[in-house]
Amino acid sequence: MSELSRSIESLIQPATLALLGGPHVVLEPARRRRAAGEKAPLPRSFRLKYAAVENLGKFLGESALRLMRIIESNERTAQRRQEQGTLNVEESDRIARIARVTQRAIEAFGDKSQAREWIKRPNRALQGFAPLGLLSTDAGATLVTDELGRIEYGDLY
Repeated sequence: MSELSRSIESLIQPATLALLGGPHVVLEPARRRRAAGEKAPLPRSFRLKYAAVENLGKFLGESALRLMRIIESNERTAQRRQEQGTLNVEESDRIARIARVTQRAIEAFGDKSQAREWIKRPNRALQGFAPLGLLSTDAGATLVTDELGRIEYGDLY
C-alpha cells in the first residue's frame, strides 16, 4: 500500500471513498522537500476531483449541480469547478461529509436502495426535511447521523 493510500484511508474510510469513486478522485497533496530520513507528514486536508461529485450524484440519483448547491456552491462556481476538474478544500470536505453520512445510512439500513430512498425523502423526525438537504452543515450531519443511530437501535417514535 502506498504512502498516499495510507494517508487517504486515514482521512476517508474505504467504503465512503468507494461512493466517491475510489482513491483516484483524491488529489495527491503537493510534495515538499524533506530532509533525509524525515517521514512524510499526514495531510490534514485533502482535495477531491470534480468526478467525486459526479460519482456520488450517480449513486444518489442526483445531479452534480444539485450536490454542489447542497454544499452551498452557486451554479457558476460549480461550472468553474467542473471545468477545472477539482474542488477546493472546503467543498471537498462537504462532499466527503455527504458521502460519509450516505455510507452510514447504507450501514444502518443494510441496503443501498433503502438508504438512497431514506436520505432523499422528507423525514418527520427531522422536522419534515430530507436528510440530504441537512448535510450542508456539520450540525445537520449530526442530526441525520443521530437519527440513523435511533433507526439502527429501533428507538423510533
